[in-house]
Amino acid sequence: MTELTVLTYNVRGLRDDLGALVRVIRGSGAQLVCVQEAPKLFRWRSRAADLARRCGLVVVAGGAPAAGNLLLSDLAVTVHRTRDVRFPLVCPPKLELPQRRGAAVAELSLAGHRFTAVGTHLSLYPAERARQARRLLDLVPPDAPPAVLVGDFNEASGGAVSAVLAERLVDTAVTGGDPRTPTFSTASPRRRIDYVWADPGLAVSGYEVLDSADVRVASDHFPVRVRLDLG
Repeated sequence: MTELTVLTYNVRGLRDDLGALVRVIRGSGAQLVCVQEAPKLFRWRSRAADLARRCGLVVVAGGAPAAGNLLLSDLAVTVHRTRDVRFPLVCPPKLELPQRRGAAVAELSLAGHRFTAVGTHLSLYPAERARQARRLLDLVPPDAPPAVLVGDFNEASGGAVSAVLAERLVDTAVTGGDPRTPTFSTASPRRRIDYVWADPGLAVSGYEVLDSADVRVASDHFPVRVRLDLG
C-alpha cells in the first residue's frame, strides 16, 4: 500500500504565531498540505515560498491566483500539472465587500499512484457555496485521477455543500474518524467546517483533528490530518 498523508489548514493569513504554525505542519508528517488564507497580497510569492521552506515543503500551486488557496508538498510527490481557479465574484446579500473565492488544483503522484488534489475555501453565503461546490466537482471529472478535495467550506456537515459533494466523494470524517469533532474555532471549538473529501476508491486509514498548545496559538482553525491508501 502507498499511503498519502494530507493536511488541510486555514492559517488566517499567517497573522498568528508563525513558529507554532510551522511546528504543527512539520509535526503532522503530511506529504500534501492544503492551506487556506495563504498570503495573497503584498509579496505573496516570497511569503508562500518562505512558509514552504520553513515547513520542509515546496509550493505546488495556488496563492493569489487561487484566491489564497495554496498547495504544498514534500519532494516525494511528483507534480504533473496544476491549475489555479477563481470562482465568479458574487455580491453578498449584505452591505459588505464581496470576497474572491477559488481553488488550487494539481494532478500529482506518489510512488507512481496518480491523484488529483483540490484545495479550496468556500463562501460565507449558503447559496453561493452550493454553486461553488458544483464547480468543484466540475474540476475533477469522473475520468480524472482519484480526487482529494479539501478545505474550509464554511458550513457544518449536512448542508448543501455536503449534499453536492456526496454525489461522488466521501467525507473522510464519517468513514475514518468522528464527524462530531469541531475544527473551528481554537478559542471556542463548536463547528466542523474544515473537510477532506476523497474518491470512494481511496481507503481512509486515518482521520484526526490535531490539537496541541501550538495549534491553539497558530491559527483560529484546527488542522485536519487524513491518511489515504492510494493503492
